[in-house]
Amino acid sequence: MSNKFYAKIGLNSELPCVIMFGMAFMLVFAGFDTQAYITETALQSVSNAYPDRISAHAGYYGMCITYFTFTLSTFITPLVVSYLSAKWTMFLASVLYTTFMVTFMLVNSYVFYIASALMGLAAALAAIAIAVIWTGHGVYMKEITTFGNESRNSGLHWGINFVSLIFGGLLLLIIFNKTGEAETISMELIRYIFGGLSAFTILSNILFALLPSHSNQSITKRDSFLTTIRKSVRLLTDIKVYFLAICFMFMGLSLSLYITIYPSCLSFSKSVIGFGNEIIAYYAFITSASQISGGCFISFLSKRIKNFGYMPTMLIALPLYLLAFLGVCLAFPKNANLKPTNGATYLSPSLSIWLVIGMLICIGDSCWNTLRTAVLTKMYDRESSSQIFALMLDLHTQMIILAVSLIAASICFTIAWKIHLREIEIVSSAKHTTSISIVCGNNNL
Repeated sequence: MSNKFYAKIGLNSELPCVIMFGMAFMLVFAGFDTQAYITETALQSVSNAYPDRISAHAGYYGMCITYFTFTLSTFITPLVVSYLSAKWTMFLASVLYTTFMVTFMLVNSYVFYIASALMGLAAALAAIAIAVIWTGHGVYMKEITTFGNESRNSGLHWGINFVSLIFGGLLLLIIFNKTGEAETISMELIRYIFGGLSAFTILSNILFALLPSHSNQSITKRDSFLTTIRKSVRLLTDIKVYFLAICFMFMGLSLSLYITIYPSCLSFSKSVIGFGNEIIAYYAFITSASQISGGCFISFLSKRIKNFGYMPTMLIALPLYLLAFLGVCLAFPKNANLKPTNGATYLSPSLSIWLVIGMLICIGDSCWNTLRTAVLTKMYDRESSSQIFALMLDLHTQMIILAVSLIAASICFTIAWKIHLREIEIVSSAKHTTSISIVCGNNNL
């Protein structure tokens, strides 16, 4: 499409591009994140009905496969971005997301065994999409962001992105009204759910295709595979990378908690408070509201408060996460992440308590997502993060691991950011010294 077309529809400036970019992500994750909330519950329902076809914990296994493949794929996705450009890389990834969703939509009593056998391949395809889309996301955000707007654009993007869960939650609420307080999800409902979620990802395909292209330089200068690997290896000489890696490991743990583990806890414990499957829809609503408010809050503070930046954002997330981890330990049975349970809890469970815990998790996640995108945009030209999580630990053990990793991530982020500021001071000091030397030399002449 020509520049005149983008100018005519208002996409030739930075802010409209960020908004449209966020809407494209909103639609793709309206499908993908919403399915992640119910996959473990849905697949356990299928396992209960057809135990020989699929493991009861296939949702967790699928997530491990997805993010393991994602981690490996991040080594080659910069090469894909350099050949296709950031825009078309994300379009390709969104098509892979759609393919993944359609695979679930077509499952029925006759083809489910085949689909289950191919789950590893489907998860691998989804993982490749994740690696591609997040590498493309980082590059495209770098291309459209001007200096000084990193926090604003990142916060706005994440705020729009998480409107997705409102649409996903509405779809789940409409569908789950049919099930009442049923413990399982029928095959018919699974087809309805994944059919509706596929429509969101198809719309995202269209929006990614319509995004303006800002990759003129990357189109004309394409790195070879070895050059791409060399650039990745060169990053290992930067000490900040090692501190940031701890931060990204924590983000992977946190992502697993709020996307899969926590909604599974809600679903497996819902009978304790007398709710049905619609509790997942309520969680989707609170997730969306929390992510949007968190992104908008950080964006607002970065505009209103001078020098409000990355450290305050991290410090806001720290107590929220710690309170959430403590709340999970107190308000859920120890095995609530593994199977339906009526076990004892330290706190009297209620829907409001569970949703407040979910809200704390999601606002903390919003802060760290804003940090990740803004800091990598600031420090590096083309980087992304990866995440993976261990399986089959009881819920309380997972909360302890998350709390320890959160504290470690916060400390490492502080060190990495101070190193970055020190590097800027050294460069500025060197430039100042050089300019003084030149002036003195001219005076001597």
